[in-house]
Amino acid sequence: MRDMTVVGQHARILSYINWKPPKENFVKLNTDGACKEGRRAGYGGVIRGNQGEWLGGFFKGVGYCNAFVAELWGVLEGLSLVRRLGFDRVELSVDSKAVVQVISTEKTQGAEGFAIVNKIHRLLKMDWNVIIVHEYREANKCADALTNIGCNLEREVIYYEDCPEEIRNILVADEMGITTPRLIVA
Repeated sequence: MRDMTVVGQHARILSYINWKPPKENFVKLNTDGACKEGRRAGYGGVIRGNQGEWLGGFFKGVGYCNAFVAELWGVLEGLSLVRRLGFDRVELSVDSKAVVQVISTEKTQGAEGFAIVNKIHRLLKMDWNVIIVHEYREANKCADALTNIGCNLEREVIYYEDCPEEIRNILVADEMGITTPRLIVA
């Protein structure tokens, strides 16, 4: 008979997660990346103002790569778009802790995504104020929905000046502050 010891159990608390508007005088850029069956990947993102209003969005299919690299592509595209639109105070919200760590610390582990990370760092060093934050997937639903559309595309990027009909309900729910429950490690 073996002595069974449980290792690695953590207490979890129930939290209610929702999209949060950016700080005053900032815009919020939510980005996401994913890979689906067969490693077909895409990314997406949305730019919103203080009231949750749509300022721009995008998605793209990137072919075959892992989710980490797709997430990096989403950050790069999103920052490039925000810059082109002339916003100089940006709250970048990403639901991947690994991506937030890599772009915040300028330390990459291995060659995976190295060139993309370098491009992101060059953008971040420009004359503007970018705050990088991690938020849970439940606070990033619009970007997630756009990413899922991107996963089904060939290598083309599509920009939206107005919110696409496919995600309008998600945008309205975010604006209303509707929450989603999540168990979080305490």
